[in-house]
Amino acid sequence: MRYRFVSLAVASLFLLPVAGLPAAAAQGTPQFGTITGRVVDDQGTAVNGAQVFVNASIATQTRANGQYVLSRVPAGAYTLHVRMLGLRPGAASVTVSANQTTTQDFTLRRDPLQLETMVVTGTQSPRMNLDASVAVTTLTASEVQAAAPRSTTEMLRYVPGFTRVESSGGEVNENIILRGILGAQYVMFMEDGMPVFPTMHTYFMNADNLFRFDENIERLEVVRGGASALFGSNTPGAIINYINKTGGDQFAGTMRATVGTKALGRYDLNAGGPLGENWRFSAGGFYRYDHGVRDPGYPGVRGGQLKANVTRQLSNGYIRASVKYIDDRNQFILDLPFDNPSDPQYVAGFGNYGAFNTNEGLDLRVPTPAGDLTLPLDNGLRTQATWFTVDAALDLSKGWYLQNTAQAMHNNQEHNALVPGNALPAADYVAGLGTTLVPPGSAFQFLFTNHFDIAGNKVPFDTPNGLVAPTIEWHVAKPISAVQDQLQLRKTFGPHTVAAGAYLANYTQDNHWNFTDVLMDVRDNPRFLDLVVTPPGGTADSVTKNGFRHFLSTYANGSGQVSIVSGVLGGELQLTDRLRADVGGRVEYDAYVQSSERTSTFDLDNNPATEYNNETFGNGSFHHFTRNITEWAGSVGLNYRMNDNLALYASGSRGYKMPELDFLLNASAQEQVDLAVPQQVQSIEGGVKTQRGRWAVTVNGFYTKLKKITGQGLEVVGGVTTWVTRSSPDQQSYGAEIEAVVAPVDGLQLQGSATVLKAELAGGVDSLAQFKGRRLAIAPTNVGNVTAIYSVPRSTAGLQFKADWHWVGSRFSEDPVTRPIINPARLPFYNYFNFGAGFAIPGAGTRVDVDLLNAFQSKGLEEGNPRLSSLGTTTIFLARPLLPRRLQVSVSYDFGGSQR
Repeated sequence: MRYRFVSLAVASLFLLPVAGLPAAAAQGTPQFGTITGRVVDDQGTAVNGAQVFVNASIATQTRANGQYVLSRVPAGAYTLHVRMLGLRPGAASVTVSANQTTTQDFTLRRDPLQLETMVVTGTQSPRMNLDASVAVTTLTASEVQAAAPRSTTEMLRYVPGFTRVESSGGEVNENIILRGILGAQYVMFMEDGMPVFPTMHTYFMNADNLFRFDENIERLEVVRGGASALFGSNTPGAIINYINKTGGDQFAGTMRATVGTKALGRYDLNAGGPLGENWRFSAGGFYRYDHGVRDPGYPGVRGGQLKANVTRQLSNGYIRASVKYIDDRNQFILDLPFDNPSDPQYVAGFGNYGAFNTNEGLDLRVPTPAGDLTLPLDNGLRTQATWFTVDAALDLSKGWYLQNTAQAMHNNQEHNALVPGNALPAADYVAGLGTTLVPPGSAFQFLFTNHFDIAGNKVPFDTPNGLVAPTIEWHVAKPISAVQDQLQLRKTFGPHTVAAGAYLANYTQDNHWNFTDVLMDVRDNPRFLDLVVTPPGGTADSVTKNGFRHFLSTYANGSGQVSIVSGVLGGELQLTDRLRADVGGRVEYDAYVQSSERTSTFDLDNNPATEYNNETFGNGSFHHFTRNITEWAGSVGLNYRMNDNLALYASGSRGYKMPELDFLLNASAQEQVDLAVPQQVQSIEGGVKTQRGRWAVTVNGFYTKLKKITGQGLEVVGGVTTWVTRSSPDQQSYGAEIEAVVAPVDGLQLQGSATVLKAELAGGVDSLAQFKGRRLAIAPTNVGNVTAIYSVPRSTAGLQFKADWHWVGSRFSEDPVTRPIINPARLPFYNYFNFGAGFAIPGAGTRVDVDLLNAFQSKGLEEGNPRLSSLGTTTIFLARPLLPRRLQVSVSYDFGGSQR
């Protein structure tokens, strides 16, 4: 049935445009003319890549010298438009005469916050940012390149409201928190308006695994706030929409080669242009190889992406087919050992570039009741996925507009990692094992598992810091697939618009979890350890085997699927010349099906004393559960346009996030399944958007409340890794966001964003009511970013310098329910600086950029628990710092397709 749905959806997309094809002209011979001209900015510099158009079928782009030509334009009167990200749009009335050339030049003023850019995300119809009743940030491809982000999500540090955006864990699967309380599962990642997957969070995979930024991207639109809940399933926090290039009327493209310290090499390419009359294409991708700034002892990052789309332009719209393929491996970086929580320093044996990964964890095999299991640690976070998408958009007669997008995808996702649980003195570790493994009076010795002396004996443990680290090495295989179809029908009545939409999806997930427990020393690229215990009067016996404390400690095996049916109805009502209202509602129905294998304990050698091979494993019987849930979202927004440069807006909304399918994976009874309920998000916000000459600013205040929170996760219970379910109090946050740009002198642009807030518990669980008002963990009271870019005026080499400063306020590190009132543990305030410079080779279409990231080696602890320490009196703790300094150089060659 699912495949029949795909066939019908794709077939419908190809049939839809037939209705929009105009009848052939029956009378006379068409008369054509030409429109030509040049587009420059307010400093007289030619604008390359600007879109110049009359409608979708009569359009072109400016060349490097700012010139454009629109040929074969039917004779008549038109409004000619020009748009370019970062500049305010222009329009002019032109009259085209048969066999004549009409000249129309444009001078565009700067639009540094993209307030006059047409926004297609989070609105019922495309609308100028200044007129939107939501908080919108648009980043151009050149702005993202200038940010030199180390991960898919780190570029969001330019967007206010995101109170946690970092890349300490690597390029993907990163932590995102919006307004202090809404994590990655509340933020929708879209590509060209379509979700990259129907749910944004599954266990061991966030949606940012399914996207890579490269030269194919034209811009990035971010809509934050509750109103986003109307425009996607599970989007009560924000929508992040990556919009791809689709090719112009001339062949053009960009190549970029990047190298960096610690063995980084990357190549990007995008090319696009015409494929005959009314056909356009864009294609490209990237490949990169990187040991990683925290070198794991093997190539930690390798792989790439390919993309392509083909567009058939129609007289009243377009039809487009796209494909995307990712095959990429990324190292997952975990916490590192520190000393002295008040002034964190790496423990002896670690430095700024230290890594807790090791090649001793590669391709290990462990016995299971079903045979040997191989642990492919070097696959890291592996995404091997393909998407096929077909999109059709038609301007129908009498103000009707129709768009339908269908997509099918499949991904063989993996998550492989070494996850340290603690770092403590060797003697303290032994003391915590209990008298069963270490009888009173026993002698013990640690040996390196894979290091031998000349006689072939294991070398005794002699790491100078004397620390050991009980660690998990896990292998999670998670194949997923999805089929989606998104339909919108819109009708314009004068200044009003009414839109109805439908979203249908089915997604599947398999889960195969295998967690092993190992023991390591504490150093850069640690070594595996074995512990040998000699009881009084007895013989020496190994507590571990080949470095394993347990060959298999956690096991899960299950498969499931979710079917989604969602409908949305909304309208944009022009109440007065200046006041507009946006209203809408969304209803969603989700049907869950999950099967999960039951587990038993297996003793592989029938010897209870050898705990390392007492395993939890599947016993061949299964739980089968179903769950059906219906939920709704609603939003009301107002925008009051004070004048051409100033607008006020406000909105209120109720949103939801449906439970992820994985919530059912570890359930053993229907009562646990019934705990899977939608979380509710209530939001109110209001603000101002304005621009004047050389400056622009947006300011807004917000209140957000998150209700009905039930979570699951790993905890260590009795020395064994265990999966647990917890109910949590409601959470709320309130604060303000600001985004500003100013150009005080020619060539200098200062851009900044900041968020100030308080995120706290808000009741909701009677037994925990006494904790209401306590600040949440990992939520700072302030976070921000300031960037300065200086382009040397009238420089023939396009010389440019940039500096970037990011800061994050101090945060509590422990859960507000469990942390002590007196002397609670904190992650300290941190900040870091990036610097860069670039120049263009005159007349060669080539540019060189140099970036120094984390220039002053800020440690910047992003997660961890400074109270997590050994059983003794040491002050050792684990935390994950920022990635250390890296120098990278890129050379780009532009043959017309760059937006820079």
